[in-house]
Amino acid sequence: MSSVYDVMAMLFQATFVFCLCFAIISDFTKLLIPNWIPLVLVGAFALFALIYLDLDGALKHLMFAALVFALGFGFFAAGWVGGGDVKLMTATTLWMGPEAVFNFVFLMAILGGGLALLLLAIKRYSNVYRAWAPRNWLIGRLADLAERGYCPYGVAIGIAGLVPTTKGVWLLSGGG
Repeated sequence: MSSVYDVMAMLFQATFVFCLCFAIISDFTKLLIPNWIPLVLVGAFALFALIYLDLDGALKHLMFAALVFALGFGFFAAGWVGGGDVKLMTATTLWMGPEAVFNFVFLMAILGGGLALLLLAIKRYSNVYRAWAPRNWLIGRLADLAERGYCPYGVAIGIAGLVPTTKGVWLLSGGG
């Protein structure tokens, strides 16, 4: 039976990683996080919780996700983040649980702030960046985002969720 749990654990990890990678790419290229991503993350977590967590552990995961949702909703109301960002950070937090949620939120904030500062610097010097790498798609996309005043925060959310030190789905040893 242990090998079945190991295979299921790998499927949960693959689902988590796929969803976050897709969100990162989609937000960076289209400034859109499709609704199916948080839905899949929440649905997969429900299955994960049924298999791996006791009721107390699952409730702790839900409590932290609710807290992040409340804060994210406040940020959305203030116009600081988009609705897709709030959904993605809430669904990702659901996977983190109490042992990793603070690391995740801290890393997400650092990466998001760093991305915002990078975009502000690029906006200030976009002509330099475009001249430096005129045919570089990445530099061009960053310059376009900077000039339009957009910050794809889903990139920071996704990367923070994927960093193994945040544990999250990487910590499939029950509890939580």
